[in-house]
Amino acid sequence: MNVEEQAAGELRNRRYIGIDGGGTKTACMIGDGCGRILAICYGESSSIKSRPWDEVKRVLTELIKQALELSHSEEAQLAGVFLGLAGADRPEERKRIHAFMRELLADHVTVTIHNDAITALAAGTWGEAGIVLISGTGSIAYGYLPVTDTYVRVGGWGYLLGDEGSGYDIGRQALIAVMKEHDGRGAKTRLTEQLLEYWSLQDPNQIISYVYGQSNVRTVIAEAAKLTLMTAKQGDEIAKRIVQAGIHDLAELVITVKNSLAALQPDADVSQLPLVLSGGLFLDNWFMEQLAADEAIAASGLSLRRLNIPPAAGCYILALKQAGISITDTIKQQIAEWETGREA
Repeated sequence: MNVEEQAAGELRNRRYIGIDGGGTKTACMIGDGCGRILAICYGESSSIKSRPWDEVKRVLTELIKQALELSHSEEAQLAGVFLGLAGADRPEERKRIHAFMRELLADHVTVTIHNDAITALAAGTWGEAGIVLISGTGSIAYGYLPVTDTYVRVGGWGYLLGDEGSGYDIGRQALIAVMKEHDGRGAKTRLTEQLLEYWSLQDPNQIISYVYGQSNVRTVIAEAAKLTLMTAKQGDEIAKRIVQAGIHDLAELVITVKNSLAALQPDADVSQLPLVLSGGLFLDNWFMEQLAADEAIAASGLSLRRLNIPPAAGCYILALKQAGISITDTIKQQIAEWETGREA
């Protein structure tokens, strides 16, 4: 066996894990050092903004164990773990997560922690320059320029202080509209009928007990967003107004990131950057079209693309890059083919 064959064999034997944790669920992907995906598994939300710390630790522990089992891998093979978790870009939270992972994993395992938006961006650009806009349970925009290794973040301040244009924000506005109509101080809207039917409730009074009685209120409210989109497409004026306000807020996040990147690197042509769209709301083609038609987005020159591999793959890609492994065309092809085969 020559040196190259030996090196390739070592890479095939190593395991790298990428964990993408948002406000609704957590995905854990495991693969080898050659870009071969071995397994993916899912768990509850691991957002440290909205879940108790003990629950976050439990979810992460269970997913890493499950990924190793599903891939028939030994813990000794694990070489790197890259976590993209909602809220994890704050130094105090990152330090706490890192300390826990160091207790959980062997000393030789490299652990890297970032915000989940960065990993979604990596999934859409293979770790190269671009902007990502996430609209799921929460919302955030991130931009990246590899020449200066510069990241720019806008939004993502949580459901109490931000998350404009998110599923939670749109869902909350829909529920407010329903309750205003019920009071007699708001316009009539089909949202009332749609939400009551979806939650199997008889009248708006029951919404209060239903929503406030949930263990994860934020996720339940975000569920109302997809009904709001459907009702807007049916022509309901209140729903249309709520969606357009959300689109405006999301566009503002993107343009602010674009302008900030341009200010940080004046010689960069940021108008040609890809704009990666991620999160549950962008699974709706109509919602994506509404963003593309926004005046500011249309004039920006950015190239919109929906994320076509899961954000967890971005975590895996960054785990490989963290280990000094180049993301070759072969690795890209393997990841893309794995996703295609999974959808078939």
